[in-house]
Amino acid sequence: MTEAESYYDEMSSTYDNIFDIVYFRIYDVITWRYLEPYVPSSSEALVLDAGGGTGRWAVRMARKGCRVVLLDSSEGMLRIAREKVRKEGLQRRITIEKGDIQKLKDEDETYNLVLCEHTLFALEAPALTVKEFARVLKEKSPLIISAQNLYVQLLMHLPVKEIPQLEKLDEVHEILHRRRYDTMTKSGKVRIHTWTPDEFSNLLEANGFEVEKIIGKGVTMPLRMTEEVYLKKQCPEDLLDKITQLELALCERPDALALAGHLQAIARKAS
Repeated sequence: MTEAESYYDEMSSTYDNIFDIVYFRIYDVITWRYLEPYVPSSSEALVLDAGGGTGRWAVRMARKGCRVVLLDSSEGMLRIAREKVRKEGLQRRITIEKGDIQKLKDEDETYNLVLCEHTLFALEAPALTVKEFARVLKEKSPLIISAQNLYVQLLMHLPVKEIPQLEKLDEVHEILHRRRYDTMTKSGKVRIHTWTPDEFSNLLEANGFEVEKIIGKGVTMPLRMTEEVYLKKQCPEDLLDKITQLELALCERPDALALAGHLQAIARKAS
């Protein structure tokens, strides 16, 4: 078992709770806004939810009528997904498989859509993974994929209420030049990979895709709002709605992408 699998197995029972905070509630609204138009409604269409975890998106997509293959390497996450699928009565539309999304077993041109949401950052071979997505997608079919933003990651290492110490600035320089990574585990073995908006676009275009659009998720957070706001689970609905509308107004602006905590690309398999 890899370090990442072990981490997600341990997290599986409480993993979905992460998405109850303000940041991810708004994040999810934006994700679905730019994912739903590409989800097929035909029962003949097949979608790959790559690194789909607990089935948060597989269930939503299957409700539209398509068939979904949810692939993940963590048995703990898949256990939660199976229970969700059973409760939703979607066993005929969602197939759950344990496997490595970096080495897909599918034949060429199998899928009508690939979704890779909140997963790319944990992969050690992102370019090979993207190339695999291009291989298994049908011609000109879409890939919806998200990534962490390097700029926001490094700026979050700067203290905001005191004069930065030299070691803190050195830390930011090391993150910028990829000599240091934030990690998901205490051992430091599972690194969090990040991209600038241009790097993200180049990653996709170099591995079989034409990028239609990149949107920003979390432009106002976490750099412009305090943790007391965006980490809360309870938030007045009018405040949540105002922040969401502001995010939606900013998310498609190319000159705002550098401020976004996450990036979401809509790309198509190149001809």
